Amino acid sequence: MSGSSFPAALALCAFAATLASASAAASPSTPLEAATAILASSSSAAGGGAADVSDDIGKSGAAADAPEASQTGASPATSVRRIRGFLPDLRFSLEGAQGKTVTQQAFEDKVVLLFFGYASCPDICPTTMAQLSQVVNNLGKQADQVQIVFISVDPHRDTPDVLQSYVSAFNDHAIGLTGNEKQIADVARRYRVAYQIEKPTSSDSKNYEVTHGRGIYIFDQKGRARFLASDSESIEALTASVRELLG
Repeated sequence: MSGSSFPAALALCAFAATLASASAAASPSTPLEAATAILASSSSAAGGGAADVSDDIGKSGAAADAPEASQTGASPATSVRRIRGFLPDLRFSLEGAQGKTVTQQAFEDKVVLLFFGYASCPDICPTTMAQLSQVVNNLGKQADQVQIVFISVDPHRDTPDVLQSYVSAFNDHAIGLTGNEKQIADVARRYRVAYQIEKPTSSDSKNYEVTHGRGIYIFDQKGRARFLASDSESIEALTASVRELLG
């Protein structure tokens, strides 16, 4: 493990302990461990921008609702996890296309599919965005009740307009958001997203590696964190989870 990724690893271990403590006698440990594993998974690929290392994940408070951490009823094989009570409500203030400030209020009364990544990611991000787009397409007439939100963890390269062009290539209604280093670190910490931007490996300042978490977050129409899934989850299981929230 590289020295720059060590703080994030420590923070994820701390979060595992937080989940275990919060759920004592309330939920079985296996689903909690699975949810923690989703948060701990990461993607590493060549990226671009000035070198930066995120803050530790921190200890943001859990939602006030009673904790849930179990599989959805979507499919016996699904690894979509119920997380209501373990992660805070949707809240952020970031920059969208054309310099517009975007907050969670823009998505009131919608189910939000949230993913963290970066526009030049060669594999995980495009695959996940294609999956989320298919989930929305599967919803038919209910598609307009769901919003895909992609938050960049690489603010040095991903300008708001570049990012919006990227997400629009997958879904016309998807929203790409970015911000300054502090804004990105704050929202990543809120949702336990580990990410690292390594130092450039050559004279090209835009040639460096980015590592980021791979969890897909699903929030309900009131902005409450309800489900967490791995990027490898099936489109069918993700669609079923969203349909459950749509009713």
